[in-house]
Amino acid sequence: NTVSTVCSCLTSHVAMIHNYGQTPAWHSDKKWGVYRHRITTDKHPLVRGMNTKFDVIHSRHRDVTPEQYRAAGLNILVSNEEVGVHLASSPDGFRQIFLQGHPEYDILSLLKEYKREVQNFIEGKRPDYPPEPAHYFNDEARAITDALKYKILAGQSVEFPDEEIAKTLDNTWTDSARSLIAAWIGLIYQVTHVDRRKQF
Repeated sequence: NTVSTVCSCLTSHVAMIHNYGQTPAWHSDKKWGVYRHRITTDKHPLVRGMNTKFDVIHSRHRDVTPEQYRAAGLNILVSNEEVGVHLASSPDGFRQIFLQGHPEYDILSLLKEYKREVQNFIEGKRPDYPPEPAHYFNDEARAITDALKYKILAGQSVEFPDEEIAKTLDNTWTDSARSLIAAWIGLIYQVTHVDRRKQF
């Protein structure tokens, strides 16, 4: 009965299976990091006025390809060549909004994921040392993580340098995320019926 629903990451994949018969592909290598995206159309009100290029965080093993979105008749609004579609809408343009990325992540979210994966390696829960999230660490942060990796592989007992790495991080995605959600709420306000018992 809602006017519009935002589906994020895994929820988006479930909706694609349930509503459009499009099953995400599983990848053994995790797509994670900060990726520069481009708006594919400036006609849709959700992206009108946004920067034509902006960063989005992704963190997932599954993927719905651009071809699958098109086959389902969906509107692709924002994408990246490396990680694919970030933002799409249902054919009507608004009843369902699909996000494959994580615009809600804060500056430390990927760092916490990376720390978890490093800890999994130390505890033998994963066979390989985890790769770093793409385009997330700068040179200073990579120097810290390289030193950490060297010590761990050498069998030394270490404490994960959370605070040291956190000081080097930059947030380049929150403004665009806020713009998107503000536009979405604004559209809901415009199209929702004054009588709450009616949808539009």
